[in-house]
Parts: sequence; structure tokens; C-alpha cells
Amino acid sequence: MNGFNFSTRTWKRPCRFGSLLLAGFFLASFSLYAATSQADEPNYDYYNLNAFLSYVIDDGKELLPSDALAQSEWVRNTGGEVLNFGFVDYAVWLKLSLDLTTYQSNRWHLVIPYPLLQDVEVFAFSEQSRKLLWRSNLREIRQDPKTFRSNNINFPIPDELSGKVDFLLRIESTTSLQMPVELWTVEYLVARQNMEALLWGLYFGVIVALLLYNSFLFISMGDKTYGYYVMTLVSLVMLMLAISGLGARYLWANPELTGYVLPVSACLALFWLLCFSLSFLSNDCLKPWLRLAMKAMCVGNLLVAGYVMYAPESGAFLAGCVGVISMVLVLVAGVGSLFSGVEIARYFVFATAAFVLGTSLYLANIFGWVAPSRLTNHAFQGGSMLEALLFSFALAHRIKEERRHKLIAMEKMKAAQYATVQVQEQALEQALHDPITKFPNDAFLLNRLGELIDHRSGCDSFALVLFSFPQFKEISSSMGRRLAEDLFSKVAIRVNSELCGDIQSIAVETSQRFFVSVTEFGSLAFLVKMGEGYRSVHDFVDHLMHLRETAFDVGGMSTRLKAFCGIATYPRHGDRADLLVQHASAARDYCSRTPEDVTIYSSDIDAYGRRRLAIVGELINAISARDLELYLQPQFDCRSNRLCGAEVLLRWNSEKFGVVSPVEFIEVAEEAGLMPELTRFVIEESFTVLRSFNENGHILTLSINLSIQNLMEAKLISFVTAMADKYMINLSEVVFEVTETTTSDNFETVIENLNQLASTGCSIALDDYGTGYSSLAYLSRLPIHELKIDRSFISQMGRNDSDYRIVENTVKLARALQIQTVAEGVEDQDTLTSVTRLGCDRVQGFHLAKPMPVSQFRDWVLRRAS
Repeated sequence: MNGFNFSTRTWKRPCRFGSLLLAGFFLASFSLYAATSQADEPNYDYYNLNAFLSYVIDDGKELLPSDALAQSEWVRNTGGEVLNFGFVDYAVWLKLSLDLTTYQSNRWHLVIPYPLLQDVEVFAFSEQSRKLLWRSNLREIRQDPKTFRSNNINFPIPDELSGKVDFLLRIESTTSLQMPVELWTVEYLVARQNMEALLWGLYFGVIVALLLYNSFLFISMGDKTYGYYVMTLVSLVMLMLAISGLGARYLWANPELTGYVLPVSACLALFWLLCFSLSFLSNDCLKPWLRLAMKAMCVGNLLVAGYVMYAPESGAFLAGCVGVISMVLVLVAGVGSLFSGVEIARYFVFATAAFVLGTSLYLANIFGWVAPSRLTNHAFQGGSMLEALLFSFALAHRIKEERRHKLIAMEKMKAAQYATVQVQEQALEQALHDPITKFPNDAFLLNRLGELIDHRSGCDSFALVLFSFPQFKEISSSMGRRLAEDLFSKVAIRVNSELCGDIQSIAVETSQRFFVSVTEFGSLAFLVKMGEGYRSVHDFVDHLMHLRETAFDVGGMSTRLKAFCGIATYPRHGDRADLLVQHASAARDYCSRTPEDVTIYSSDIDAYGRRRLAIVGELINAISARDLELYLQPQFDCRSNRLCGAEVLLRWNSEKFGVVSPVEFIEVAEEAGLMPELTRFVIEESFTVLRSFNENGHILTLSINLSIQNLMEAKLISFVTAMADKYMINLSEVVFEVTETTTSDNFETVIENLNQLASTGCSIALDDYGTGYSSLAYLSRLPIHELKIDRSFISQMGRNDSDYRIVENTVKLARALQIQTVAEGVEDQDTLTSVTRLGCDRVQGFHLAKPMPVSQFRDWVLRRAS
């Protein structure tokens, strides 16, 4: 409320000041106009000669004074008004007969009070003898130092002229051809000049004061709007210097320069005024077409200003034309903004209206549409002054509004400071803690490691232990993120409670007694003291590994969690926090690929990581050079013992690494994102093999394994169909194998792509069936044609009754769903007999045939057929 009241008081003061200043301006203008109007009253110091003039038009501008005097077509100006021909391209001769004996008592000047005329010549002839008595022109009187300097055109009549004299005036100009002719005494000329100097002094004083004030605002605030207005005032000053004749009198000696300065300054004034209007008025208040028109007129004014430099004779006319259009656009913009609710536009409208009214009267005067008068001659002067004042008020109001908005913003800022501090504290808390478990996160852990390394906690040696539970990602994908998060929170709390009671544990966050840090979802970290009197870190971790034996409830099912543990010690394995985390992570990742559950970092792990990186590079080259080799493991029909197909396996004998295990290079390919290229290689090579078998009359099916990366790319389907067309393969002879764990991530995308793949005619087999989660859910939604019963069940079914029942029920389920079954890992005759009796459709295993290269497989098939 205080800010609002203050803003209201500051609003009232500029309004009162502006009203007083505006009233003073009108009072001064009225007084000056009244004073100048008194000069029109008849007296012996001033004579209006317009009623005594006759004129003749010189179209070719070729008449000589004697020829003009002899003309019989003189037209008498009987009305007595000021002769105004507007913008014309001919010269006009004026004739005036005076009896100078009447005016002998004073010194007289023949005056044309219109300073824009550029070429005026005066000739005096004896009325009786037609003899040339005296001649003068505008250039001579302005260069003669003895001539009274006036912004009006005045010719001092020589004292030797007497009696009846005929005066001829030849007038030519590129501006409006107005020709008011008057006879002034020297005293009246001085008084009139002083009066006009007072008027123009007031005008230029106000304009210059506003110019300096707004220049200061522009320099201090750097707002381009004030810069545009300053340039408008500068151009206006130059325009008024040309109109008033003061420029030709004081600034430039050559009166012809007025013909250049006048239109150029007028165009520049309009250009800057349009720029000011576009910047001052809100973009949202101006219609797009209006903004475009105003910008077009900016360009038009600049073009006219440039054209004047080459054709000054038509410059004033063109400047007047573009001036009319420009002022109309500015007025329309102001009125439109006012009706749009822009409060500041009211000053703009009043200022523009005053300028348009004054300009219109002045232009109507110089174009010859209205009779010249004191009002029309000074309308532009008064309108431009009023416009400058009102625009200054508008800019002052703009500053006041900006200040008011800043005060309101400051009040809001103060009101929000407390909330901001709270938000910052909450953001800091969230940035250092896991959003699921509320335990410290990896950023907090790094800070804590830095404290321990700097010996600020009195611990010279310690170990960083990273626990990873890979099953959480599978649970999240198959049973929902919320269920996985709840279970992960329980595990984190359980581990923290175990550590809390052990004196060898180091708190990660001492204020909350948090001993556990969450580095990522499914991974925990904690710190262990090392040294004399403490257990080894390996023994310390072993008692926590009993968590693997603890059963957790997962969606109504009881399950045990598998854990991998990586350890790095300070200072042996690193003297920096980030280095310790890197080495502990490397040990954990290495542990996940070995039978060991706990791994302490060693340099061999780095060598292992470097080997995997090198394998990536070699594998890329092997794929492009097609150095990988296909192996085929036969599949047999259980009922007929007939060869019905083969599973495609991939082998790699590297020149650098020797024989690389498929488990190793497949895992490397998946981590490096090379599975799309590797699978495309296998598909194309397999289709080549299948085509050769078909050509030799061997009808077999080939089973090809797909990874999760393959099932996430839609381009695989188009590749399969393109290769089938290329090698003329019937896709009904192709089986693509996927695993349950493969389909657990991004389940909906996998389903969509599998449906598209099945629509091409190939079959889909679910590999390693029974080892993942929610198998029935997969069977109900996936386009499955085969179930491949995992070898872990097949190999133990003869010794374990539970595994036997699993195989038996799986076969029954497949029959109910009309899905074929394939038994993997048949290693002996008893197992073969059992799976055949249970009703499996196909079998494969070492008891029947081992995987063999394509060439060996082809020979084996031929021997078997013969």
C-alpha cells in the first residue's frame, strides 16, 4: 500500500507541472500573436501592396524586364490577397506602380515577408520614359554588408528614386511560390524583425531545452526511444531554420542551400518521428499492416531525402507529399493505441493531432489551397512546438510508469525473499539427497570423501564400498516403478540400520546419522574405517552379504536379491574423491561379470577395462571386414527324429585377441551400441546360408537371436524384408528368438515392433523361458510361436523333480496356447527320452549335435541325408 500511495503522489506532481507549463505556453503564444497582429493595423510605417499588384506568368522563364514591362496581359490582383501559386515550374513577374514623392520623408524597404523564395529580382523603371533606374536581386542584398540583415526578403529603395516609378519583380522558386509584397520603413523593419526574433527565440528556446533534456535522458538511460526523439528534435530545428530564413541568414551564406536543407530536414524529421512512434508505442497495440506501412514510410522518407540531393527543384513538393502520409500514419497509430487501452497514448494522440493540424494548415498554405495569413504561416511553428512539449510529457509519464512498476516489483521481491530462501534451502537439500530414499546422494558422498581425504574427520585410512542390486531395474520394468522404489527404500533402510550399530562404519551425513549414500537407483555406497584394531574390509562386507539370503516380498511373490560389491581403499587406490568412486565403480562392474560377489579394485581391472575398449575397436573392424563366422546347432523333430532346423550362433577368432568368447564380445557389442550392425551382419549371412540350403533341396528353419537394441529400432523390420527380397527367402523359414529379460525394458515399444516383425511371416520364439518375471503376461501379449525351455530346467529334470514338473507344465501350457516347444541343453539319451515323452516338439543339445561351422554343417547334412 505504501508503494501505491507514493506512486499516486508522484503522478499528481507531473500533471500539475505539465498543466502549468502548458497554460504558460498558450498564454505566451496568445500574447505574441496579439502583438504581431497589431502590426497589421494601418499606419504610416507599413503598407500592404498586394492590392496594387499585377502579374504575368513567364512559362519559358525567358522574358527580359523590358519585354515583361511591355506585356499587355497583366492580370490585376484586385482582391488584395497574397498571391500564392503553390509548387510550379515557371517564373512570375509582378508589376507595381508607386509615386515615391509621397514617401520622401522616410527610408523605405520593398519587403517580401516569405523567406523561402530562392530567386527574386527587382527592376525600377521611369513611368514616362521606361528607362531602367535601378535593379537588384536577392543574392546581392544578402551579400551586401550595408543591407539590413533580416530573415525576410527586403530590398532598400535608393534615395535617388523619386516621382512615379514602375517596379517589376521577377520571382522563381522550387518551394511554394508565395509573393506577399509590402512596403516597410526602416523603423518598422527593425521592430518587426525584433518581434519575429522574439517569436523564433521562444520557439528555439523551448525546442533546444527539450533537446538537451531528452539527450540527458538518452545518455543516462540508454533507451533508443529517447534517441529517436532527440534526432527528431534536431531535424526539426534544421527544418525551422530553413523555413524561418534564419539558417540562410546566420548559418549558410548561399541561399540556394535552403532548397536542399528544407526537404532533407523535413524527410529526416519524419523518418525519426516514425522510428520514435514505432519504439514508443507497444508492439501489441499496433496492427501488423500499420507497422509495415510505417516502416515503409521510413524507407520512403530516406529515399526522398536522397533524391533531393540530385533533384532539389522537386524536393520540397515530394517532402510535402510524404509528410502528409507519414503524419496520417502516426496519428492513426496513436489513436489505435489509445483505443487499445494504452494510457500513455493520450499524450501521443494530442501531440500528433497538434502537429498534424499545424502541418496541415501550413501545407495547405504552401500548396495554395488556403489564403496565406499570420495563422497559416506560423501554424507549423506552433504545432511542432506543442507536439514537442506533449511528447516530452509522454516520455516523462513513461519514466514515471517505469518507476512505479519498479517500485511494485521491489515490493513483490521483498515479499518473496523469505519464500526464495526457503526454496533455495529445499533445492539444496534435494540436490544433495536421493528423492526416493531421502538418503545422501552421490554429490553429498563426494563432499564427504573430500572431508575424509583432507583428514578433517580424524580418519587416515578408509574404504569406499559400492553395492549394486541389478534386479531392481527388472522389477521396475516388469512390475512397476513404484513397487521397485518401495522395495529399494526398504533395502536402503535395512542396510543403514545394519551399519548404524557398527563402530567401524563412517557416517556419510553425521547430522542425520545416515551411513548409506544412494549413488543411483539400485546402487548403495557406504564408508568403512580401516587400520589396526579393525576387521578387514572384506570381512566387514561379508556379514552384509547375508541380505542375499533375506526374502523380500515383491508384488505378492517372495524373492531374493542378488548383489554385486566393489571396493576401493584410501589412499592405496586413489587420493581423490572422484578417483575412489571411479575405481570402486570399476570393481563393482567387474564383479558383475565374474562369479565373485565382492571385488576389491586392482590394476588388473583397469587392464580388463582397456581390453574391452580394444575389443570394441576390433569388433567394428571385424563386422565391416566380415571376419565373424556363423555356427549352426541342429534342431530335431522329437517325433520323427528328423532334422528340421538350426540355431544360428556367432563365433570370432580375432587376429589380435585370438578366440573371443561370444559372451564377451556380445556383451561388449551391447554396451557399445554395436548390436544393430552385428545383428544385420548375422541376418544377411543367415539368409545367404538359407538360400543355399533351399537351392540344394534342404528345407530348414534358421533361428536368429535378437537383443533389446534390435527390438527398439523400427528400421530392423524394413531391413529384414529388404534382405528377404534380395535373397529370395521365405520368411516363414525364419525364427527370431527373444528373451524375457529383453522384453522387460520399454515393453510397449517391444510389443509393437514384434507384432510388425511377426506380420512379415516369420516366427517369434521366447528364449530361456522360465528365467524371467511374469512369463504368463508375456505369453498373453507377445506374438509368440515357440517356447524354448531353458537348459537349466532341462539338464536337471532327471535329478530334480521340481524341474521335471516345470518342464511338464510348460509343455502343457504351450499346447493349450497352440505354441510349439523347443527343449535346449539335451545332453544324454535319458533327457531326450523324457522330453519326447512329455510332448516337446523339437530338441537341441550336445547329445544330438554340437554347433558347427556352416561348411561343416552342410557336409554333415549331406552325410545324414545319404
